[in-house]
Amino acid sequence: MNFALTPRWAVRLCTAAFLSVCMILPVGAAEAATTGTVVAWGCGPGGVEGDGADTGQCSVPENLSGVVAISAGAFHSLAVRADGHVVAWGCRGRDGGQCGVPADLSGVTAVAAGTFHSLALRRDGTVVAWGCGSFDGGECSVPSGLSDVTAVAAGEFQSLALKRDGTVVAWGCGSFDVGQCTVPSGLSGVTAIAAGYAHSLALLADGSVVAWGCAALNRGQCSVPGDLLPATAIAAGQVHSLALQTDGTVAGWSCGFLADYGQCTPSGALSAVTAIAAGSFHSLALKADGTVTAWGCGSGTDAGQCTVPAALSSVAAVAAGYNHSLALVRGPNAAPDCLGVTAVPGSLWPKSPGLMARVRLVGATDPDGDALAYRIDGVTQDEAVSGAGDGTFPDAALTPAGVSSSEVLVRAEANPHRDGRVYRIAFTVSDGNGGTCSGTAGPSGSTTAKVSVPRKKDAFAVDDGDSTSWDAFTGAAVP
Repeated sequence: MNFALTPRWAVRLCTAAFLSVCMILPVGAAEAATTGTVVAWGCGPGGVEGDGADTGQCSVPENLSGVVAISAGAFHSLAVRADGHVVAWGCRGRDGGQCGVPADLSGVTAVAAGTFHSLALRRDGTVVAWGCGSFDGGECSVPSGLSDVTAVAAGEFQSLALKRDGTVVAWGCGSFDVGQCTVPSGLSGVTAIAAGYAHSLALLADGSVVAWGCAALNRGQCSVPGDLLPATAIAAGQVHSLALQTDGTVAGWSCGFLADYGQCTPSGALSAVTAIAAGSFHSLALKADGTVTAWGCGSGTDAGQCTVPAALSSVAAVAAGYNHSLALVRGPNAAPDCLGVTAVPGSLWPKSPGLMARVRLVGATDPDGDALAYRIDGVTQDEAVSGAGDGTFPDAALTPAGVSSSEVLVRAEANPHRDGRVYRIAFTVSDGNGGTCSGTAGPSGSTTAKVSVPRKKDAFAVDDGDSTSWDAFTGAAVP
């Protein structure tokens, strides 16, 4: 296990004889769609050659909440709060400034933790770097004019940025360049990036994976398997690479010569995976049910980072560092808010009786930032569906998507002898985590999604809420 290392590694990480065991490969930012708290584990007395000491990276600050993104470095941990501020902890005895979050840093959406540097992606598409201390190989020197960035990744010697146009920018590698900063010519269509110790990865829109670097330290981490299924996510570890395949399984490669600690081989029949993370000697998988699976940590590298807390659940994101693991745990689910739901358009001008207009519901919000789904529960109207002055039927219809949609069709007509027609759309909004809100239709309904059809120009449609309503689909009277 005594790989040839640069003097920089010897100074930065170890005083032990086998310097190779101190090669740190933290994973970049791991984002979640909701807010929550952070759980950390590992940091025990294990670790190759005794370098598994706790530097505080597992000591999550008290009362840290409202977290939306996490990242695990070698000796520190990062979290982004919903207010756009970054919290860092750890670095005790291994402080190169990577925990010194700039005082004026705000508007952050994602972070990436390297060994002695940290990256932050701001909402405006710019990148901020800090740390590096006396070990600066250029990783903290963000290229001038870099903008329109959508993701960042931090390795040991390199920093990566993914731009909105699908290209990758790399910098650093001044102290140890084995090609991990040399982005392949013509690389485009990239949707995700990952930074390892001596290699970098890119996921393309077609699901294929591209790797570069590895020169003079090739353990196979750049040799993407030919039988790899299309991937949806990637992760780069110390000397291994992971890909989450479209069937929900995880593929790992390298872990060959003097580098196999089990981190390339998922334990058991692992499936239904939604996110992955690669540490130095271990790997993590987040499953669709919110639980976490860890593997690796063999050959004396176990500092507890593979021992997932028994009660851990409702996890939204994971991150893996050198000898620790992080999980972003979803807070108690809050139901969505339907008070602002409206129909667009909210008014239709009467057309020919045969015209059905498409109406869309908008305006529901969710305190947790969850993705919301609408369901059409019904439509009532304050005019008869068929009767004097109205010979068409029905006056509402579902779109091809059926009830599981935010859209519905209503007829753009009104009885010329009355005070205009008002459609009331009943709906339910779900957050995918058991939370719902709704609006009911009918004379005494609670829906805020209404569509008016005035009987003539410059007139207003009046909702006859105290009279009988009719089901716009069936024509039946609704009390």
